[in-house]
Formats: sequence, structure tokens, C-alpha cells
Amino acid sequence: MRDPIMVLFGGSIVSAAIALWMALNRPGRKSARPRPETTPARRTVRRWELTGCILLAAAGLDVAALYGIGTSSCARGSVTVELGLAMMVLAVVWSIFRDEVLRYQLWLGAALYGLPRPAEPAQVKAAEYIGVFLRLLLCLLGLITVLAGLILR
Repeated sequence: MRDPIMVLFGGSIVSAAIALWMALNRPGRKSARPRPETTPARRTVRRWELTGCILLAAAGLDVAALYGIGTSSCARGSVTVELGLAMMVLAVVWSIFRDEVLRYQLWLGAALYGLPRPAEPAQVKAAEYIGVFLRLLLCLLGLITVLAGLILR
């Protein structure tokens, strides 16, 4: 670990993003005007809240990875083996928790886009195929990144 203070700072940014998302989604949250959850305006606000939390968490992960394991930023411009390994580890972790990710994916689609609950079998199958495709893509891109980093050294 190159700079533990910056890793902790990046981790705290990710934790703050998660806490903010949990605070924004708590059941008893009061807004200025009570609105039904299904109105288009409320769905748009919830999409922006989710987008902001995701961007904040991504920034925290970038800071933690940049200073923690030494992955290069765009300014340095080199391919690193650690980035490829991180992509492959993410694919493996996603494969282990694929049922929970699928449930969250279906819940999020129902909450944001007003899809029916419970999801139709075709929607579940489509979400499973998207997950398989993204896991394979992460694993293959990680492998290519590792091989390119080792070959170009």
C-alpha cells in the first residue's frame, strides 16, 4: 500500500456515498411536498440521487485504487496489471453474489422505471443474461489487461 491516508480517504468517500444513498432511501423520508412514488417527477429525482451517489462512490474508489494499489491514472497513461486483476476479482465476486445482484437489479428497475413487481420471467431471464455478459466482459478485459501489462514491460 503506497499511501494509507489516501486509501482511507477514498474509502471514507465510498462510505459517505453509501450512507447518503441509504439516507435518501429510508422509508420515513419527508419531502417538501408529499408525492406518490410513481409520479414521473419523483422518479426523475430518484434517478439523479442515484446518479450522484454512484459518481461519488466512483470517485472514492478511484482515489483508493490510485493511491492504494498503484493503478495508474489517465494522466500517467500506462496499462497496469493491478487494474486487470481488480477487474477479474470484481467478475468473480459478482459471480459469487449473482443472486443478490440480480434481485437488486430487478428491484432497482422496478423502482426507477415503474416495472411490475414481481418481475416477469422474461425480465428475469434478460437480467440474468446481462449479468453473464458483463461478468464475461470484465473477466476477458481483465485478462487482456494483465497480459498486455506483462508483455509490454
